[in-house]
Formats: sequence, C-alpha cells, structure tokens
Amino acid sequence: MKAKTPYSRKLQRDMFMRLEPIIEILRAAIWTGKLGDEKPVSVMLIAEQESAKTECLKYFRGTSTLKYVSDLTSRGMIPYKREIQDGKLRHLVLLDLVRLLSHGKGVSERTIQTIASLMEEGESETSDAGGRESWGSDFPRIGVLMAITPRFFRAKRGKWRQTGFLTRFVPISFSYTDDTVKRIHDGIANGNSIPSPRPEKIPPLAYTSFLPENIAKSLSMRAREIGKQMHTYGFRYHKILRALAKANARMNERGTVTKEDLYKVLEWSSFFTDKDVKL
Repeated sequence: MKAKTPYSRKLQRDMFMRLEPIIEILRAAIWTGKLGDEKPVSVMLIAEQESAKTECLKYFRGTSTLKYVSDLTSRGMIPYKREIQDGKLRHLVLLDLVRLLSHGKGVSERTIQTIASLMEEGESETSDAGGRESWGSDFPRIGVLMAITPRFFRAKRGKWRQTGFLTRFVPISFSYTDDTVKRIHDGIANGNSIPSPRPEKIPPLAYTSFLPENIAKSLSMRAREIGKQMHTYGFRYHKILRALAKANARMNERGTVTKEDLYKVLEWSSFFTDKDVKL
C-alpha cells in the first residue's frame, strides 16, 4: 500500500477523516486558478446539513487567490473588479449559496447570470437598478467554490440546466455511510475538532503543465462518459479534467502530466455527479 503523505495523514487524524478526496478536489481546483492555458475550475459541493461542506471550503482560508463571501449580488461584484482584472483574485468562495438564492427572484437571477458569465465567457457589461458597469470583453475568467444541500440543488437544477449554468461547475455529491457517522461521533467524543485553515502557497505567476497525447485521450474518454451521465456533450467536463490533471502535476512539482495525475483525476471523477456518493 502506498505510504500516506503528511498532507493525507493530517486529514486522517482529524474530523476530515473521510473527506480527503473532497479536500483534494478543492485543492486542485484552487491551483487551476493560475493555469495559463486553462480556465479556473469551479466546484459545487452537494451534501446534507452537518456534512462539513462549509468547513471544507474554509479549510483553504488565507489562500491569496481566494475571496470568501457570505452573500453576494451582481452589484456586489464591483469591489472585486480590480483584483480580478489584475489576476490576484482567481476564485470566489460562496459560503452561503442558499442566502444568495434567497434574494428576490430578479436579484438572485442577475447574480447567477453575472457569476456564470465571469466563469465562462467573461462579462462585458451589467445593468440593473444600481446602474451600469462595464467589465470589458476580454475580462479574465474566474472560478467559484460553493456548497448547497441536495434539496436546494434539485429545486434549481432544471433552471440551471436551461441557462447553461449547470455545466460551468463540477457537482461533487456525497453523503456519509453509517460507519463514517459512527467514526465522526467517536471523534467528537474524543475531543477531535475541525482542523485549522491550511492556506495554499499558489505561485504568483501563471504556469503551464505539458499534457501528453495518450493521457489527453484518456481524459477525453472519461469526459464523454460524464457528459452522458449529466445529459450534456461533456465538452466543459473535458476542459475541467484537463485543468485538474495539469494542476495536480504542478502541485506535485511536475512540469508534465503523468499517469499518476491521470489516475488521481479519474479517481476524483467518480464524485462528478449529481447522484449521491457514499464516503
């Protein structure tokens, strides 16, 4: 059996004992923010209350490329414009997506539309009751990390599919087995707690990782499988898989994506679904 890394051992010792793959996916997504030839990967954690979704997002607090917000509107994006344009802010972390969605219909829909545009096409101009704001046609794309319960996700899934928002993030759906629930209760009884934040040391400059043709083909095949499962062509999932593989290589100080990175991304991809995966 492969020896656990210090990073993994830290997760095994605390209340994230079974959330290691979720933490790893989030970590790789954060690193895609500085990929020079791919867009930042966005992630939505889908799990019931008390599943440590928010705690997973907070685990990376202090990372220079992240901005944590508890609420947001389309106009509320304006203060972050300069940081996004300068390449400093690469991911927004929405700690309370339900709160954002609970605004009036018009407000929440405009906010989602603005976020969706910044995630994919880049936003040229927003116009609402607060006035107009131009973002420029070549405005940098950003990623979004967020979490929601299955009930809210199902309520919004149809609308998000119609607008294209659904394919702009990776849905990570999970729940706990009875054994995991028991282990967590045992951990609480022993005084274990959620670990302190672990900021990532993201490189200040954009980087690239070479992706060999054979590995690229394997990622393409997996993307098509995920696309069928999610009733899409899988093009965006293909880009997401490529970005995560490149990020994992860079995280491990490799300039070329290897089979080790491929196997890790394929392992993660089992969570890329709106169907429940047990931990």
